[in-house]
Amino acid sequence: MMEPETRREERPTYRKPYPAYIDQIPLFPGFKVPNFTLFNGEDTHALSVEHIGRFFIQCIAIENNPLLKLRLFGNSLSGQAFTWYTNLPANSVQTWEQMENVFHDSCFRIQPEITISDLAALKQSEDKPAQDFITRFKKLKMKCRIPMEERHFIQMA
Repeated sequence: MMEPETRREERPTYRKPYPAYIDQIPLFPGFKVPNFTLFNGEDTHALSVEHIGRFFIQCIAIENNPLLKLRLFGNSLSGQAFTWYTNLPANSVQTWEQMENVFHDSCFRIQPEITISDLAALKQSEDKPAQDFITRFKKLKMKCRIPMEERHFIQMA
């Protein structure tokens, strides 16, 4: 057995991945931290690009201040994504652009592209209500990047 004194290791401390001066930037009077939609890095349907887009929308009040975005970004993460964030080396991220890049490097997933033939191949199951098929079709249609008039999608469905 080890003596109690020899078992003590230095406790790790959290250090922010951005420079300390960013925390000194004053928020404007009346500013409230948004209630961010959280990204956990575990949901296979959640995409890093969508999270950044949502984060930008929720940060509309500070859209012209990338350093405040950098300061608030950790508030939009949970689960594995927050663990990743807390493990970034101290002062390793100097700008919002760097944070966005390291976030995508860690969490980016390629969204499968949906084609017209994928939509055309979609069939309604006999044992499922028509509304389920319509919901499934609409979800896939949103992922289809091929421009098509709505009436053609309706005919296809």
